Amino acid sequence: MFKSISKYTYFSFIPFFILGAVTVVLLILKIIPAYYLLFTLVSWVLISGLGVAAGYHRIFSHKNYAVIPIWKENIILFFGALSGQGSSITWTAIHRGYHHLHTDTEKDLHSPIHGKWYAFFTWATKITEENLVINMKYAVDLLRKPNHVWFHKNQLIILWTTPLIIALVDWKLSLMLCCLPTAISLLSDNLVNVYGHTKNMFGYRNYNTNDLSQNNLILGYLGWGQGWHNNHHAHPAGYDFGTGISGKWWEWDPCRIFIPFLK
Repeated sequence: MFKSISKYTYFSFIPFFILGAVTVVLLILKIIPAYYLLFTLVSWVLISGLGVAAGYHRIFSHKNYAVIPIWKENIILFFGALSGQGSSITWTAIHRGYHHLHTDTEKDLHSPIHGKWYAFFTWATKITEENLVINMKYAVDLLRKPNHVWFHKNQLIILWTTPLIIALVDWKLSLMLCCLPTAISLLSDNLVNVYGHTKNMFGYRNYNTNDLSQNNLILGYLGWGQGWHNNHHAHPAGYDFGTGISGKWWEWDPCRIFIPFLK
């Protein structure tokens, strides 16, 4: 039975969106003290910033940074697993083999040419073990690395056991440290799928690329540089999606704060 459903959709996306919404309500009702937002801020930096934007995207998918020690890779892989966006292997295979190789065509798995709702959510419901449309050959370099394979096999376990263990100590901390940042990560990166390839009031293009990629002023910062999307499609090998590749002066890549950790 489980082979016919999308694990990402029903064990990551939907439950963590619900938990994130519940957490926001508890904050509004002051059941969770406002100072707990500090935990969410730190966790958001580590999960969305270091784990996904710097790790999954720049370092693993595009090899935008030199080889880093395994222990640092494992830290990145841990926080990436907490994003609810799957493993580095799956993320990389989709991003390299479908999003960049076939950008905004029928083969692009989450392009808004299929519809905005499809780009935000529905695309993932189509990916199951029985209908594995992802060819892992696009992440073959990561498949050769035992630590990436281990996190790939245990991603869902990490995603769920981490907040459950923290909840044994403080359930409010668990919601604020894990569930809300994961929901934000899922929201922001799926919004990039939509508004990174759709004309909108906050969108613009610096480069005449052969796709629909757009820079987005809001997602450029709140999406950890992912929103400088037209810049990225013009220069996918650039670690700094903004000023480092002749973008506008205001297009600063927040992921640059992680460079000292990576050295």
